[in-house]
Amino acid sequence: MLKNKFISLVVVMVLLIAVTSITLANSSAKMIGLGDNFVTVTGADALYGNPAAVNANADVFTLELGTDMKIWNNLLKNDYISSAEKKDLLSSIKGEGFFVGVTGRNGAKLIIGPVATSLDLKAEGVVRFNPDIARLVLQGNKIGKTYQFDDSTGSGAIYADGAVNLSVTGPEDIWDVEDLYIGFTYHQLAGTIFKVTGTGDLKVDYAADGGPKATSNGQFTVKYNPMETASDMAMGSALDFGTYARLNDTYTVGFSVMNIGAMTADSTRYIKYKYNYDSQTTDKTLQKTEEGRSTQDLKWRLPATYRVGGQMSYSEDITFFTDYSYTTYYTGEESYQDHQIAAATQLTWLSFLPLRTGLNYSTLENDFDWSAGLGLYLGPLQADLGVSDLTGLFNQTKDLRSGLTFKIEF
Repeated sequence: MLKNKFISLVVVMVLLIAVTSITLANSSAKMIGLGDNFVTVTGADALYGNPAAVNANADVFTLELGTDMKIWNNLLKNDYISSAEKKDLLSSIKGEGFFVGVTGRNGAKLIIGPVATSLDLKAEGVVRFNPDIARLVLQGNKIGKTYQFDDSTGSGAIYADGAVNLSVTGPEDIWDVEDLYIGFTYHQLAGTIFKVTGTGDLKVDYAADGGPKATSNGQFTVKYNPMETASDMAMGSALDFGTYARLNDTYTVGFSVMNIGAMTADSTRYIKYKYNYDSQTTDKTLQKTEEGRSTQDLKWRLPATYRVGGQMSYSEDITFFTDYSYTTYYTGEESYQDHQIAAATQLTWLSFLPLRTGLNYSTLENDFDWSAGLGLYLGPLQADLGVSDLTGLFNQTKDLRSGLTFKIEF
């Protein structure tokens, strides 16, 4: 029963992030359908994968509205987990911990020629729980066992992102390629940021009446900037840059560096929550024990991503994509790396109904994702839908991601 209560605590912490600060990366519906932010995808979608490819198509005007979200973890899946699987899962996260993350975006883009502007409301949060918490969630409480809250950390932000992108042609002759584009995006950021830290422990033992008894001095501390006035806002900036090269009619390659930046806040507050468990009623609570102003500045670093990939135009109707990315997530003072490998294809036998599917493997999530999507293109009016992870159809998914985009493009 205590296991269920502690799962509830994990859910509460995730919801705390989602409500107060819902990024690994923001994406578009087309990219979600393909399974990754491929560096060789062009147009408005390239703002999240490669700033050099934004202008690498024949369109001269784009107005787009879009939204996407993702919830993920590296431990739990939507299916019964056997005892053997639990041991394997716990072994797989032993060196990393139990990660839970949420990301989201709503916004608009305007592209005219080589210049693009965007305004997004973005949200991002990642929490790393101590591996003891993962054991409690999967295996339940064991009598005499102490579960540590220490080393549980998290951070994130909810913020407005105003960006300007410029992508221009480069010296094709020097590099002996058909087309070469170089681009960058500058982001101005403003909003609220947070940091979560865990301390203490939870111990389960027998009470005098023979029933379970839990004693806890475990607590979570949340630091944030309150946004009471405009001067309280966390401010920052970020930079993306990349290159895009079409080698010939068949092959295209690209490289990008995304999210190099941070946000800081001078005016900060803190709240401490203690985890309480009543052995008699089995009620659990997160009790606010202390709050006040903090004398320390707060800083949040965006998850920096390095990406390289290629594209093969197999025929007029079949295109293959492949990508490798290296992302660093910051959960406070600590940082964690994620390597992702992705492959996808787009089928355009019906030009007005492009179909997409892709596979993605993440070392941090320790999971394969299967994505799919489609578009509906009626002249300049276009809509895209992307969904992941479709392994959820077989009760094997650890995350959920979806996106929807509407645009006018010509």
